[in-house]
Amino acid sequence: MIMNIVRIAKVVALLAFVLPWVAVSCNGTDLATASGIELIQGTMSENPDAANQMAAAMGMPPGETTSGSSSMETPELEMNIFALAAAVVVAVGLGLSFLGRIAPAATLATSLLAAGLVYGAVWQFKELVKTDMAEQQGGGAAGSMGDMSAMNQMGASMLNEMVQERLGFWLAIGGLLVAAGASGIALASKGGGASVRPDSM
Repeated sequence: MIMNIVRIAKVVALLAFVLPWVAVSCNGTDLATASGIELIQGTMSENPDAANQMAAAMGMPPGETTSGSSSMETPELEMNIFALAAAVVVAVGLGLSFLGRIAPAATLATSLLAAGLVYGAVWQFKELVKTDMAEQQGGGAAGSMGDMSAMNQMGASMLNEMVQERLGFWLAIGGLLVAAGASGIALASKGGGASVRPDSM
């Protein structure tokens, strides 16, 4: 019964790969989103109506935005190795859940590992966005070291506001943590049951 919960939670985590994990937002408007599968592929889905949505949020006529907003570009990505590894580990963990005696320990380990990899996937995405932003900002004239340091701090602050986690990320993390918790319960109850038998003799 408990292992069925583990399997369902892992299936939920796998299905979460088709949902948006992260979004690049500006003024409350998503410029682009990326699902778990898109992170693996190194692609994003741009919001074609972003300009009109941003204009509406600012109280401006459709199609009009500030020069700073209209010049923003979605980042160039590459294959996210953490997302790819997470998908593989979740699938392997789902398969190991049918192995009987070793299933609880195996699913506990793979669930925790996959949760860390999911977190790492978003971390890698943020690092790529940070690098892309730095390249865009550094495209003009080079400034002093102090100016560059201030720019980096500003970029880090902007990154925290612009890059936001979405439902798919939380669903994947939640499913994997549920799978890990259920695996731990199964492992503990299995060990407890083995230790009770000699006392009952």
